[in-house]
Amino acid sequence: MNNTIPLCPIEKIEGLNKVEFKDYFLKTSTPVVLTDMMDNWSARQKWTLDFFKMNYGHLKVPVYSSNSSKAGKHYLKADQKIYFHDYINMIQNGATDLRLFLFNIFHHAPELQQDYEYLSIMDGVYKEYPFTFFGGAGSKVAMHYDIDMSHVFLSQFEGRKRVWLFAPEQSRNLYHLPFTVASHIDIDTPNFTHFPALKNLQGYECILYPGETLYIPSGYWHYITYLDAGFSMSQRANDSFIKKAKGAMNIATHFVVDKGMNRLLGKRWQTMKKDMAKRRAEMSNT
Repeated sequence: MNNTIPLCPIEKIEGLNKVEFKDYFLKTSTPVVLTDMMDNWSARQKWTLDFFKMNYGHLKVPVYSSNSSKAGKHYLKADQKIYFHDYINMIQNGATDLRLFLFNIFHHAPELQQDYEYLSIMDGVYKEYPFTFFGGAGSKVAMHYDIDMSHVFLSQFEGRKRVWLFAPEQSRNLYHLPFTVASHIDIDTPNFTHFPALKNLQGYECILYPGETLYIPSGYWHYITYLDAGFSMSQRANDSFIKKAKGAMNIATHFVVDKGMNRLLGKRWQTMKKDMAKRRAEMSNT
């Protein structure tokens, strides 16, 4: 638990209906954990690491380390492709930096779609983008917000995750790297001397257990630590034209400006972004 940055516990609720969700959480952009959204899915009991290893271990999957976010020609690219069987063995046998994320298992195994249900608690669900996320104990998901500005519903199947969330208004205090949806701050051990705006941070936290679904509102920053080897699946939804337009702009900026400048300048571009983030944070707190 982080004892230096104020973090409020995320409420956990059972039996929330669509109207209540809209009034109390969607309209107010307030995160919440839904404890029963997965109850009727056969996947809740069926899908395990061993299940995927036994039935889909032959698939080649892209895995990423923390190096994938570093400047250079391999920026944001997978470190390697390995057999799913070997990757699952790896995370079951000990800590590893390698993660499998934004992986649409249904592209390879469409029959699995019958094992779960699309969420009905809000409108605007993207049925073509149910992504799975796998990692070993100690794996970390760097601080970021989702580029397309969708609302995210993260359902946990196996293992536990510690999740920290920060509202979009906290972007400058998180030293948001311009032209990206990322922060380079080490939030586990914040350096308040070098990054004084961190003193103004306030956020939310929860431990996400199997069978629970976390609602992450559009634009919310999230930092995730795998406490155990495990996996989850996200469903995305967006019923706002304005948020869709902003998401499209984010994607264009990322692929045109950020990736282009990274190819052109490499590590110099990373340094420039960090300097810009620091100046913005200082200006907003003077």
